[in-house]
Amino acid sequence: MTKELLIQLFLLINKFFFALFSIFPTRKKMVFLCDFGDNAAYTIQALNEQGYSDIIVLKTSRCNENFSNLNVKKIILFEMKDLRQYIGGLYHISTCKTLLIDNYVPLLNVLPKHIECIQLWHAAGAIKKFALSDPSIAYRTPAAVRRFRKVYKRMDKVVVGSEQMAKIFRLAFHKDPDAFLRTGIPRTDFYFDESRVTEVRTRLFEKYPILREKKVLLYAPTFRDLELTTQQIPIHFTKLMQDVGDEYVLIIKLHPAVQHTVENLVNPQIIVLDNQVPIHEVLTVTDCLISDYSSIPFEYAFFKKPQIFYPYDLDQYRMSRGFWSDYPTMVPGPVVDSDEELVHAILHLDFDATVIQDYSSHWNTYSTGQSSKNLAEYLLTHL
Repeated sequence: MTKELLIQLFLLINKFFFALFSIFPTRKKMVFLCDFGDNAAYTIQALNEQGYSDIIVLKTSRCNENFSNLNVKKIILFEMKDLRQYIGGLYHISTCKTLLIDNYVPLLNVLPKHIECIQLWHAAGAIKKFALSDPSIAYRTPAAVRRFRKVYKRMDKVVVGSEQMAKIFRLAFHKDPDAFLRTGIPRTDFYFDESRVTEVRTRLFEKYPILREKKVLLYAPTFRDLELTTQQIPIHFTKLMQDVGDEYVLIIKLHPAVQHTVENLVNPQIIVLDNQVPIHEVLTVTDCLISDYSSIPFEYAFFKKPQIFYPYDLDQYRMSRGFWSDYPTMVPGPVVDSDEELVHAILHLDFDATVIQDYSSHWNTYSTGQSSKNLAEYLLTHL
């Protein structure tokens, strides 16, 4: 009950300031509210290229994007711990025409009606259920569920990269068929920019010379709801690398929601990256991805390289989060359930590039290298 009262108080405070700022005129400006920021950065760059810069960026503390190289009016830390900046952010939201978000945003419960809200969701695809389809919602209070529904209803448009993702959003957000912008996912433009891919790959090779000499395995699991400060992964990484041999190197990259990386791993064949290193950059030097329920495979599919899936807690995760379909049918590679099977899959990988190609076509239908431009054109046309 205490948590519920605090949430209601938070919403009342936001509603008060929105009402206060309603005396100011609305401007044809755009506000980006970012937990992740990568899709926002690509969209802003495309807007800048078309001569538009009346943009305000609100960053939460989770957002690692810098935005300083882009032409925007202001960048604000949007956290209640800095009330001055937070209230300034509410002013800019209240007086804008368009608000773009990239995560679940509670204040949409009280967002003024004149604002068009566009969801730039942070994942290009989905294996696990989320939002109103998350099984755990059954354990939330009726008041909480009403809040969730109101938030998702207030999202006017949702950017998608495929019809498959539109179908999932319809179920997860309870959206109508006309709620989707089929522009493609802005940040996926990176994978079509050969010069940028080469630049990023070269930089990583210079920082980690061993990556030039070895076959690079990337282990990138998703987060577990109760393991956000540290992730308990039952994989014996040192023995794994001994078993696959010295022609391989392993990069470990945990989900951005996990605050701490894997510790106490001192091994010349293992590189542990922190949250500051963008996953799309790591993918450029990866020869084989190892994941579980993450959305990373949807983007790694652009490279048409092997993927292996190690869902070490499959039954538990199926019960707690659920999947949109039968798990083995949703992934484009072998599924293993032990370290021994993982080693065997790495050393005896029967890779079929057409499987990855079909997977990418299915999930990245509209992401063809012009997604940022497509979305920018929509935004400017409807401003």
